[in-house]
Amino acid sequence: MMRKYILLVLSLIMIALPLYAIHLENKPRVGPIGNGPAPTPWFLVTSIVLCGIAFLGLSIIMFIKGSKGKNGTQ
Repeated sequence: MMRKYILLVLSLIMIALPLYAIHLENKPRVGPIGNGPAPTPWFLVTSIVLCGIAFLGLSIIMFIKGSKGKNGTQ
């Protein structure tokens, strides 16, 4: 019962964190830090976001199946 809520929250976190990391990496910096080359591992970021989207779909399916079971209809 609690699995679908945990899966929903974790999938949203898996989608949001890589996007936030890309935002922080591409944010302009001032001073001695400067804007050096910032290679982004796009494969890793893309795979994490795709996993998050897949888990989001799985949690939606679990919500739909759970609501059908409570009403007594199949």
